[in-house]
Amino acid sequence: MRIRKNGGFSLTEMLVVCVLFGVAAAIVAPSFISYRQNANLREAARDLASDIALYKQKAVAENRRYRILFDQPGNSYTVQREILNNPGNYEALVPAVTKRPYDICSDVIIVADPPPSFSGGVANITIQPRGTMSAGSLRLQHTLSSLEKTITTNIMGRVHVD
Repeated sequence: MRIRKNGGFSLTEMLVVCVLFGVAAAIVAPSFISYRQNANLREAARDLASDIALYKQKAVAENRRYRILFDQPGNSYTVQREILNNPGNYEALVPAVTKRPYDICSDVIIVADPPPSFSGGVANITIQPRGTMSAGSLRLQHTLSSLEKTITTNIMGRVHVD
């Protein structure tokens, strides 16, 4: 008659494995947190840049001006369009389009120094019916780190995220 030994792990083996997993997690966690912060910032910047590009397309398609107003203290931006047959006057879109860069991540803000600045030193982008727009830039920053992204527009209507 043979005596069978139950297969399994001893308590010591299990503790060694748990310690190794703990050390690995402690090494990886800071890198993962930094990666997530950078990814959230990139995503917020791309979302804003895509909104600018979207309203450029709408301006061309509808043959009317659009304006994107940046409110740095409120950390938001609002989209308006020119009133038909009333050049130079704008109305809020219905439903109103007011967004915050932190709709994606609550830790992304519009940087105040320097404030958003576009052609004429104003904190808004005016998009013309032919697809051109105010040139300038604004910076977004992740509040938990020093990570920043700059959104730049040029007179020809190009939007670039750095």
